[in-house]
Amino acid sequence: MADVESDSEERSGERRTSTLDQESPVPLYHQLRQALEQTWRAGFGAEDELPTERDIMSQFQVSRITVRRALDDMIADGVIHRPRPRGRLRFAPVRVRQQLNRLRGFFSDDALSAGHHPSTRVLQVGQVVWPEANRLLRLERGALCFRIARLHESDGKPLSYQVSFIPSRHCPDLMLSDLSRSLLQMMETRYGRRAQHAEQRLAAREATTEETAILQLARRSYVFEVDRLSYDEHGEAIEYFTSVLDAARYEFHTSMEAERGNDVAGEARSPWSTER
Repeated sequence: MADVESDSEERSGERRTSTLDQESPVPLYHQLRQALEQTWRAGFGAEDELPTERDIMSQFQVSRITVRRALDDMIADGVIHRPRPRGRLRFAPVRVRQQLNRLRGFFSDDALSAGHHPSTRVLQVGQVVWPEANRLLRLERGALCFRIARLHESDGKPLSYQVSFIPSRHCPDLMLSDLSRSLLQMMETRYGRRAQHAEQRLAAREATTEETAILQLARRSYVFEVDRLSYDEHGEAIEYFTSVLDAARYEFHTSMEAERGNDVAGEARSPWSTER
């Protein structure tokens, strides 16, 4: 026990003697921020409470104003956050930079690039008649669709909940496939239906009770809702999905070009343009 206490005291002593360069042209608060990020990432996880302002003042021998400016910078940049209004600071979850203009790899590619370890869990598969999906997929009113509910996770924690609808006529033996992988890739390699174009809608809203439970969110959390309708090279709709993502763990990016003339055909083709 004495050895453990001695080791703890030694580490505390090292922390107390940590200093910043008062003569450096780099602002003190910026030096402090860099030092905090470096030491905290080595010693704290996402679920750990971070040191208090008083702890930081004592460790680095700086004023409360300097500490608060460094912490405010880190909060503004999404490095740390305060889960509860008067709670202790913690590291913010690493956000997935979701590329809105990527047709394939919507979840896994961007999650991997953000340093996550993504996996997909199939929650439910069945054949149903779903009027809204049938309308968007331009199917007959009574046509069957496969409904595939999946949970995308990173290190065992939920990131997004996705429900996909695929016309049964396109892939009658779909249940024999590995549905934890890309559905569009599966449709291309197994059934020769290559996704060539997609229309997508993005909205932010408050999570439902069911979504709060599935994504393990705090009460009254917000989510991003992404709806996508994919078409093959012949212009036939092959998949419709709706996905709900934890708003705190995603940020969306896209690229764009100036319109050519008065070309707004893309807006007119949107399957949601008449209803939302």
